[in-house]
This record gives sequence, structure tokens and C-alpha cells, in this order.
Amino acid sequence: MIRSRILSLAVLLAFVPLASSRADEVDVYLLSGQSNMQGAGKIAQLPEDVPREIPHAWFFNGEKFEPMAIGKTPISKQATNFGPEVGFALEMATAEKPVYLIKYAASGMPLHHGLHGGEWQGNEPAPRRRNFYPGHSPDDPNQGTLYRQMLRTFEAGIQSLKDEGHTPRVRGFVWMQGEQDAKHEIPANGYAKSLKQLRNRLASDLEVEKLPMAFGQVLPFEPAPERFVYRQVVREQMEKADGKSGDPLAIADAVMVSTDHCTLNGDHVHYDTPGQLVLGRNLAEGMRGVVEGTSRGSDAPIVPRKSQSSAR
Repeated sequence: MIRSRILSLAVLLAFVPLASSRADEVDVYLLSGQSNMQGAGKIAQLPEDVPREIPHAWFFNGEKFEPMAIGKTPISKQATNFGPEVGFALEMATAEKPVYLIKYAASGMPLHHGLHGGEWQGNEPAPRRRNFYPGHSPDDPNQGTLYRQMLRTFEAGIQSLKDEGHTPRVRGFVWMQGEQDAKHEIPANGYAKSLKQLRNRLASDLEVEKLPMAFGQVLPFEPAPERFVYRQVVREQMEKADGKSGDPLAIADAVMVSTDHCTLNGDHVHYDTPGQLVLGRNLAEGMRGVVEGTSRGSDAPIVPRKSQSSAR
């Protein structure tokens, strides 16, 4: 009898570390891009039904994670603004699956290695250019300065969770960028290739075996402002990059999210308050589809929910 109880206790204790380990796992999502990731939505214009502290959502403030409180947590470089992280968290965070968001954005900045900010420097990579170019290896001297800053931000957020005793699991990468590349012929024509290299290098640098990606299709307004000469080229490249496009440029475990249903500010480039909410929610739905293997692909863009449409 005693022996039986001892065996039962031993079996029970054997499961305790496993249960604790699982309880400490947290889902991390990485967000990056240029101005529409930084966000031009206005906090003061948010509908009343958007909670000012988003349940089950945590945001990295540069030093540690804090509960995601709109108007308090520094979610954008401008205290009055927000980006797609709000809609993303509202859609993705649940009591069963809280989300931890790390965001890095640089307004007006390119992905292609030939660009230094908004200036074309030539088609050969070179050091110290202000772009998101990830290079070909961790010690590639031609990595863009923005890529390195983004990577450091992501690594700092992940490390902070480890320091707090959590086991961070990077579940996905959200990308909202492409407007700057749409101003230049070579970057526009090579956008899908650049995007694939970005996602794959980031996964490698963070030692993540699989990194699902959801990215928004930029510049939905027709006709686009004149400076975006290669707008249509970039948009077509993004459609090809969708994991289910069937194109040779398709990126596995990636989904393009249409922004055609997102309302814009008067500049016809930046999403307004309701547009940002729709964008964030749709990026979350796209991400969920990739993670769960139910992504509909670029031929079936995600559309706003009725509740979102009524807020527009």
C-alpha cells in the first residue's frame, strides 16, 4: 500500500516540471516596417468599444514588457498615434493565448540594399546604408543599419522575457513596408526576393526554425501619388510573394494581406484611425491562417468584419 502511494506520488511529481514549463511559455509576435507600421491612427479618435487596456496583450517598451494600455504604453513614436498593433492585439490576444508584441518601425525607409534612406546608391550592397537589408550572414558588413537596430530590439525583448523566467516562443513576423521601394525601379522589381531574404535571415538570426509572416499590400489608393512610380510593380511583387500564389517567387509560410478595405488619410498613403484598426485585425487573421494552415492566399483577401465597417 505504502509502495503504491510512493509510486503514485513519484508519477505526479514527474509531471510538475513539465506543467510549469508549459505555463511559462509565451507567444511573441514581431512587428516592423515603415510609416504605416509606426502608425498614423489617432488614439483620440478610437471608438468607445476599443478597450484602453487591451486584455491579455503585452508590449515591449524598450526595457521590459508592460500591459498594453493605449495612451500610456509607447506603441508609436508619436504619443498621440497608433499603428496596426492595436487591431492585431484585439484580434489575436485571448485568455488562453496572451500575446507579447515587439515593434520596431522607421518611417520612410526602404528594404532594398541599393537604397540609403530615400536615395539610390547603386545596385551593389555597401556598409552603413539606412535600410532593412539583412545581408547574407550575421556578420555581413553590408547589413542595413535599420535591420541591425530591428534585430537588436527583437533580441532585447526576447531576452527580457527570459530574464523574467518565461520561455518565449516567436510565433510570427508582421511586416508593413514597401512604399519607399515603390519609388525606384530595381527595388520595386526585386521586392519579393528582398522580402524572402528578410524573413529567412531574421528567422536564422533569431534561431527560429519556422517564422510565419503576414505582410500588408501597400498603396491601395488609385491613382497613387506621383512619387510612387512603381506602385503597381511592388503590389504585383507582393501578390507573387504570398505563399499560396503558385508563383516561383512565393514565400513559404507567408501571407499577403490586402489593404484595399482600409480607409486612408487625405494623403492617400497612410491609414487613418479606422483603417489602422482594420489593417491590424486583418494582419492578425492572416497570421492565424498561416500558423494554423488555413491561409486563403492573395486571391481571397481578408475583409473587415461588420463591426469594423461600422466604425469607419
